[in-house]
Amino acid sequence: MDNNIEKTQEKTSETKKRRHIGDAGRARERRKERTASKSRSEKKPVVHRIKTGCSVIFLVIFVIIVIMAVRVYTLFSHARSGILNTDGEKGREEVTVTVEIPEGASLKDISEILYEDGIIESPFFFRWKCNVEGVSYSFNYGTFSVSNYMTFQELVDCLSSTAESGDYYRVTVIEGDSIFDIAENMASFGICTEEEFYEVCDSGEFSYDFMEYIPERENRLEGYLFPDTYFIGYDMDAWDVVNMMLSNFNNKVYEGIYKSAITEYSLDDIVIIASIIEKEIKYDDERSTAASVIYNRLEAGMKLQMDATVLYAQQEHKSRVMESDTQIESEYNTYYVDGLPIGPIGNAGLNSFNGALYPDETDYIYYVLQNSETGQHYFTADYDDFLRAKEEYISGL
Repeated sequence: MDNNIEKTQEKTSETKKRRHIGDAGRARERRKERTASKSRSEKKPVVHRIKTGCSVIFLVIFVIIVIMAVRVYTLFSHARSGILNTDGEKGREEVTVTVEIPEGASLKDISEILYEDGIIESPFFFRWKCNVEGVSYSFNYGTFSVSNYMTFQELVDCLSSTAESGDYYRVTVIEGDSIFDIAENMASFGICTEEEFYEVCDSGEFSYDFMEYIPERENRLEGYLFPDTYFIGYDMDAWDVVNMMLSNFNNKVYEGIYKSAITEYSLDDIVIIASIIEKEIKYDDERSTAASVIYNRLEAGMKLQMDATVLYAQQEHKSRVMESDTQIESEYNTYYVDGLPIGPIGNAGLNSFNGALYPDETDYIYYVLQNSETGQHYFTADYDDFLRAKEEYISGL
């Protein structure tokens, strides 16, 4: 019995020993697992940080690429439109500088000179525009006065001039100016006499495709002398000045928007309509609406009865047209003639041409000045409503 007890105790001791060894083994296994788990958890943030860092780098690179792409596209769009510098659009001060173009300078040399003086924003796109327009070899050498407000055509005309001194008149033709206003302006600078300007406009020869669409009439080029700021060399004459304006019209209106527009109206009709809009309407957001009134009245067979045509027929500037004024017998007076006047009544800007080519779709056939101070108009399709608005305007004077 004692032996049995002794054997039992030995078995119990051995069992406890094996259990202790097993517990120790499992403890070692758990420690290994915790160590491995800790190692994995320590490695994971490192990998995660690497991935995050790569993502940030790629994001930064992507943003830089997008910014550069937008910049390039913007410069390309501006160059294609003839805008070489956006300082004017950004409200920056106009700066006129004197540049020296060395004899034998290449187009690349000229572009770098203009860029360094802040006249253009991109030498590359200036060269591209010159090549597209075929003027890469038209520049002269010498001293020139140029401005950061110049358009591509103005800059080309300036650098192509043979003026020895490089001095220029800076002449601005305002939207709505008539041929008479422009002639007077040129004479005031001493560029030419008014008579010389009229003669060139009526009988001068110019090689633009749109010229064949202009009917023979008095003041032949009225409406085609595009309003803009021109830099006119001291050695230029009336023909040079008119040619600059016609070139501007050709690039911005005829080639720029008319040829791609869908319209049943001739170029001359559009020029006439745009000139009426320019003289009648002050705000750009009203120009397409006013155009709809003109087209609606033409389609309805109504007289246009536009006050601006009366003033052109009289060659007077008045704040208000009286009933007696509308009786003048002139082919420009739309109270007297049916349809459009015989010719344009001034030189319209691009916004008026866009209004003439892309009128709003309305049923309006009347408009009346609503506020003499702001120049805003009231549009309506109802005659009684028109009379009411007109009476309100007159009573408020």
